[in-house]
Amino acid sequence: MNSQFFLEAFLLFVAPGPTNALLMAGAVKREKAITLLVAQACGYGIAAALWLSLRPLMPPDAVQILRLIAAGWLVVLGLRLMGCKPIDASESGDGLSVLATTVLNPKAFIYCLAMVPMNAKPHVLGGFWIVLLGITATTGSLWLLFGKRLRAGRWTADKVTGAALVGFALMLLRPLIAAAAI
Repeated sequence: MNSQFFLEAFLLFVAPGPTNALLMAGAVKREKAITLLVAQACGYGIAAALWLSLRPLMPPDAVQILRLIAAGWLVVLGLRLMGCKPIDASESGDGLSVLATTVLNPKAFIYCLAMVPMNAKPHVLGGFWIVLLGITATTGSLWLLFGKRLRAGRWTADKVTGAALVGFALMLLRPLIAAAAI
C-alpha cells in the first residue's frame, strides 16, 4: 500500500453516496453520531469481509445482482424518507438503516474487488480490511461534521436525503438500463 492507494480509497469513500447521505441527515437531525459511525463501520466491515473472502468465487454476473439489490434498498429507503410524515429516529432505527445501506453500498465492492490487488495474500487482506475501516471512520466523521454545520431542519434533511437515495439508485441502474436497451 502506498500513498496513492490511500488517496484513492479516501476519495472513493468521501464521495457523496447513500451511506454518507444518511450520516449527514442523521447529524442534521441531531442523532447520536457514535451510533451512526458504529453502524457505518459494522456495515463496511461486514461487506468487506464478505467481498474479500468471496473474491476467488465471484461469477461475472454478481455485479449486476448486487446493483439490483442495492438499488432496490435505496429506493425503499429514499421513498420512506420522502414520505409525508417525518421519520422519528426512535421509531425507525437510523443506525439500522445506516448499517443495511452500508452493507449494500457498492463502494465496499469496488474497494475489495477493484482496488485491493487480486494477488494479495490472505494475511495481507486483513491489512486492507483495517485500512477500509480507518478510512471510512474518517470520511464518515467528515460527513457527520458537515451535517452538523447545516441549518436545515429534520423535515428538509429527510426529503433531501430521500431524493438523493433515489437518485443514487437510478445511477446504479443506469448501466443495466443501457444494457437492456441494446
